[in-house]
Amino acid sequence: MKRVTGILAAAVAAAFVFAGAAPALAAGPEDPAEVMRELVALNPGATEAQLHAAAEEAARESGLSTEETLLRALEEAKASVEAASAAEVESAPRSSGNKTVRLGAARHAGDIFVSPSATLFVQHGHTGIYHTTTSVVDAPGVGQRSRASDARWFKVGRGAVKQSVSVSTAKRNAAARYAYNRLRGKEYNMNFVFNKSTTGAQMNCSQLVWAAYKAGAGIDLDSNGGGGVYPYDIKHSPLTRTYQTL
Repeated sequence: MKRVTGILAAAVAAAFVFAGAAPALAAGPEDPAEVMRELVALNPGATEAQLHAAAEEAARESGLSTEETLLRALEEAKASVEAASAAEVESAPRSSGNKTVRLGAARHAGDIFVSPSATLFVQHGHTGIYHTTTSVVDAPGVGQRSRASDARWFKVGRGAVKQSVSVSTAKRNAAARYAYNRLRGKEYNMNFVFNKSTTGAQMNCSQLVWAAYKAGAGIDLDSNGGGGVYPYDIKHSPLTRTYQTL
């Protein structure tokens, strides 16, 4: 992964900032250059070259044109920001001035959390998976590798949710083991737009959770089937059930 410099490094070195307003979302542009500019703006840290190369590969697999692939990706990115921004607004009355809380224990291994969170003022949220009831695996952000952390001290945004996944205990445990054994130590992947890969040296947060269930248990938690999987795609999966809001 290329070194992120200047304002980007300063803004995202700590991964996710639990505050910020989403940028205004323009109506769907038709000019390919404008589509790309908006897509990069909604995916801080990714470059046009990276996204274009990923779009070309996705287009070859789907049979769509690269332009149509990018336009669909932009629509999905906007929907992700809107969902995350709505969660941020909903959590505001609960904040009482304190925007972060400790995550705490889960009911089961394989449970997940989804938290309001922003990078460079772009709301996408943050997510991770419980390896045990008191340990979470997540991809924290730029300059950090995916890791396991003690959930009892792990900070999330106010309004974060804990969710169970409506599959067998065996499948939840398989996903949890896969995350811990296979997905720790990965560099951070800045590309959320086309991140649905279970392999590779880089992982972002929603990619890690999705890959844990997809590769570890054969379960797809992406709720909309788009080219990317975002934290709120996982939150809104028909297989996830919220049992606690922080």
